[in-house]
Amino acid sequence: MHGFISRVRDTILSRRFETLWSPSIPTYEHVDDACLIHSGHDAVSVVLAHAREDAQLTFLSLKDNQVFGENDLRRDWNKMKKGGVSALTTMLQPMKFASGGYDHQIHLWSMDDDLSRASSVQLAVRHTSMIHSLLPIRDTSHKLVSAGADRNIHFWDLCSERVARTLKTSNTPHNIHPTESPFCTLLEVAHLDLQVEVHDHRMAPRCPVQRFGYPARVPPGRYMKGDTWSHFFVTGDRSGQVRVWDLRNVSGEPYVVSACQCFEHEVTQVVKAGSHILACSKRSEHRMISIHDG
Repeated sequence: MHGFISRVRDTILSRRFETLWSPSIPTYEHVDDACLIHSGHDAVSVVLAHAREDAQLTFLSLKDNQVFGENDLRRDWNKMKKGGVSALTTMLQPMKFASGGYDHQIHLWSMDDDLSRASSVQLAVRHTSMIHSLLPIRDTSHKLVSAGADRNIHFWDLCSERVARTLKTSNTPHNIHPTESPFCTLLEVAHLDLQVEVHDHRMAPRCPVQRFGYPARVPPGRYMKGDTWSHFFVTGDRSGQVRVWDLRNVSGEPYVVSACQCFEHEVTQVVKAGSHILACSKRSEHRMISIHDG
C-alpha cells in the first residue's frame, strides 16, 4: 500500500479506479495501512497510517468520491522507539478504529459524531516489536486481536479491559483474517511451505494448529495480503499466481485461479469483491477474476 490510495469500483458496464488522495511528494510519502469509517452520514471517512514521526495518521472525509476534508490526528507515541503507525482496523462498534505502531503500542480511537476530531486510549497490550496486523472479533465478547513482529498474538477483551489470551506462533505473522467461526482466526505467516495457520482460540495452545500453504523460494512479505470469505481463503504469491483454499479441507490441493498466471510478477493483495476476486500486482496492475468461471 505504498504510495497512493485508490478505490476500485466494479459495475456491470465498466470497471475503473479513481485516485482519492495523492501525497504531495509521492516518492517520499508512504501509506502503511488504511481503514474506512462509516459515520451513518452521507460521508465516508478514511484513516491513513504513515511510517513517520510527524502526522502519523491522516483523516480524510469523502463525499461522492471527492475529498472535502483532510486532517492529521495526533497520536501519543513512545519517542524511545521508531515513530509511525503500521496497522489500522475499523472496530465493530460505530465510529471507532484501532491503530498499532512501530513503537509497539496499540490505541483505540473514538471519532466525534461530526467527524471533526478523534480521541484515543492506549491499551495495556504488551508487544516487544512493531504491530503487523489488527482484527476486531466477537466470540464470547468483543475483542481486538493484535499480531506483532515478536510472534505474539494477543486477544484484548474490550469489556474487561485486559488481555484474555495470548498465542505464540513459530513464524512471524503478517496478517490476521476472520473465519466462519468467531472462535477461529487465520494468520498469514512468513514460511516457505506453510504460509497459512488457522488457530482455534478455545483449544490453543493445547491443540495443534492447522497449517497449509504452497512451496515457495522466498516467504511472503508483510505487504502481501490475502482474504477470507465464507469457508474460503485466497492469496497470491511472488510468481503472479492466485490460489484459493477450501478451509473445510485444506489437505487437498488448492484451486489455482485461471489457467495462466494472473501477472508476471508479485501479487501484493487479493480481495473478494462481490462475485469476483480482485488481484493487485506490485506494479499497480489490477485483474478481476470471476469466482465461478476462474
